[in-house]
Amino acid sequence: MEYISAIHELLFPTRDLCYLCRERYDNIHGSICDNCRGLLQVLNREIIMDSPFMEKAYYAIMYNRFAKEIVADFKFNGKSYLYRPLGELMVDTIRAKKLEGLDIVLFVPSHRRREAIRGYNQSELLANHISKSIGLPISNKNLMKIRHTKEQSSLDRHCREANLRNAFKLKDKSEIYGKRILLIDDIITTGFTMIECAKLLMENGASEVIGLALTSSKRL
Repeated sequence: MEYISAIHELLFPTRDLCYLCRERYDNIHGSICDNCRGLLQVLNREIIMDSPFMEKAYYAIMYNRFAKEIVADFKFNGKSYLYRPLGELMVDTIRAKKLEGLDIVLFVPSHRRREAIRGYNQSELLANHISKSIGLPISNKNLMKIRHTKEQSSLDRHCREANLRNAFKLKDKSEIYGKRILLIDDIITTGFTMIECAKLLMENGASEVIGLALTSSKRL
């Protein structure tokens, strides 16, 4: 195993490499250098969601110009490898906020058409990393998006809720029945996406749904 790891490092050198700026530094933590970490402005902040289906959500970093560029690269520019440092930031939020007693990790799904175009679901990549890091099982696409919708970012606040109505489906409610769920997304804007997913999960027997995102542009 050590031999394989050494060969992998020789072919794909990532030790001491910042995944964000692609520069090498000593003592990098979580694949992010101190310079980039400062630009990201780590907050580990709680949001009151004001919904009977999801009371609270959390996010890791401020949605400033640097974070906006990173999220765009991750979602739209094919830089799927960013799940590793961004996922670590979210793991740090879990630890900082002492989110305990959780049973399972789920993620906000993409419609199959959008996922085919993009090549991946960024929320799924983050969720898989978080699941492995904190030792929680992850749901294997039990939560599905069954209706192709417009990008939420392209709509005003009044259209976003209608855009997502009845867009999601749960295949197997026994997997989440009675469970405290950690629901992962990349960004919280109005919160409608997470709340719509949480509504479906709670109506099918989940005991609680807690949201976790990388960042948020939602007004507190």
